[in-house]
Amino acid sequence: MYSSSTDLGLTTECIHALAGLVFAGLVCHLVFNRLEPRTILQFVCLLALVPLLLSRLLVPHTSGILNALVLTFAVYWISLVSSVVLYRVSPLHPLAKYSGPLLCKVSKIWFSAIAMKGKQHVYYLQLHERYGDVVRIGPNELSFRDVDAIFPMMGSRGMPKGPWWDGRVLNSHAVRPLLALRDPEEHARRRRAWNRAFSRSSLVEYKVLVDARITQLLEALEKRSTGEVTDLSKWIGWLTLDIMNDVMFSTGGHAMASQGQDPDDVDRLIIESQPLALLMGHLPWLGKLHLWLPWAGHSLRAFRKYAADRVIERKTRGTQRQDVFSHLIDEAGIESTPPSINQIISDGALAIIAGAETTSTTLCNIIWFILQSPKTYQRLQPEIDDPDAKTSQIGMPYLNAVINEALRLFPAVLSGSQRAPLVGSGGQMVGPHFVPEGTSAVVHTYSLHRDPRYFSPFPDHFIPERWLPSEQQITLEPAIFGGSHEVIHNTAAFIPFSVGPSNCVGRSLAYQEMQLVLCGLFEKFDLRFQDGFEVDSWERDMLDYFVVQRGRLPVLLTARSG
Repeated sequence: MYSSSTDLGLTTECIHALAGLVFAGLVCHLVFNRLEPRTILQFVCLLALVPLLLSRLLVPHTSGILNALVLTFAVYWISLVSSVVLYRVSPLHPLAKYSGPLLCKVSKIWFSAIAMKGKQHVYYLQLHERYGDVVRIGPNELSFRDVDAIFPMMGSRGMPKGPWWDGRVLNSHAVRPLLALRDPEEHARRRRAWNRAFSRSSLVEYKVLVDARITQLLEALEKRSTGEVTDLSKWIGWLTLDIMNDVMFSTGGHAMASQGQDPDDVDRLIIESQPLALLMGHLPWLGKLHLWLPWAGHSLRAFRKYAADRVIERKTRGTQRQDVFSHLIDEAGIESTPPSINQIISDGALAIIAGAETTSTTLCNIIWFILQSPKTYQRLQPEIDDPDAKTSQIGMPYLNAVINEALRLFPAVLSGSQRAPLVGSGGQMVGPHFVPEGTSAVVHTYSLHRDPRYFSPFPDHFIPERWLPSEQQITLEPAIFGGSHEVIHNTAAFIPFSVGPSNCVGRSLAYQEMQLVLCGLFEKFDLRFQDGFEVDSWERDMLDYFVVQRGRLPVLLTARSG
């Protein structure tokens, strides 16, 4: 039989076979687009098994099986990738009208590569400054810098958590922590125990534990107040880790006592586990691959084992004191269905990281701001030294202003938390913008807090006075607040602990800790940076891996007389 051929020497049958491979690649893209396969088995079938079977079409037209395999996979994958790229940058894509870098539209891999450098919060800010309030940061993801997006996205009728959490918290885990729940009803049910654990009456119980740990810190630092340089970043990190162990499990923290030689090495495990967790959040399919590679993510696995051991130890030991664990395990028998041990383990790991790391980083930020601003230090000290201020109804307004201003410039979670429209909803309006189902979105806190439309003048500067009444602002800073500058202070745009049903449940405990620690430190010691310390290195060394990693904070402490 005669087979026609082209000028390139390809037979008609070969051309038909190649066309079939191209068509198969396009169908594979359609499957990914519509069904969003996530499991390793699905990936293997679509990306490897299908072209492997189709390679039989080219065997008669090539010089061997190996050549047929290479050509088949090349044509299939090139067709698939080309179809994906062209669709994502085409006017047919649901997010086509939103601006953003071309590489971000093509793949989330580009954004992930930048995020792994630890400066994603800065990149978000740069994108918003270039492209505006809504930026396309991924093929199917938007970032908002708009106060009007907060409640539609995060309020009582907002969106649940997005697929970012599918990668960060693996689906293989029987129970997810509260922070990662994507089902609004399940989140509301689980949140009840957390609300009881951090109620006002519970905070009174925990204050005894917090005071004891702060006393331990001050006594340890007093021994170092004879000219020795102290890295407060480490000491405050150890302090908050011990506090969260006490608040969560009644006892068990020994980070300060071991001064970094913790036998469980929890501090190191938390630090080392976060970059991989961030990467798996941006690329959720990596979470499944991670399960198949036992050598990958050792620190992440080790930390989860540590949390499990702490939960089991506390459950076995019991306690006479009310702690967070007693609420989460429902020792009072309030819930109709008692929580499982896996649920408590998952939430225990959450409490250690979320409670310790966010508070310690914020405390270090506050101290860094105070020590580089003599005027702030001078105004804060009399309020801390006033014994009536700590017990009056007015409280400590300047200290609270300092805390809030530090949280504005460096929120506890710099880049916010991803959300997505509820599955089956079809999508959701966020202000004038429609976010279709299958799209993720985030309100970028770091960018929002530095927007001059919400905080002016000088939104990038540390000015605690902006949180005081206008009369005090003008008295203390007449050049800033009494001159020609337009003063804007929109607290609706201040969301350092998020808002709505998924806001930070430990917010009140965090504020209590920060107030007590700062009062203790500045009441007992005079503080200054180590000679030669490059002040700007603190911000330069700050790394955003969702959980912020920080550098050294070398300080000289001198005991205050009287």
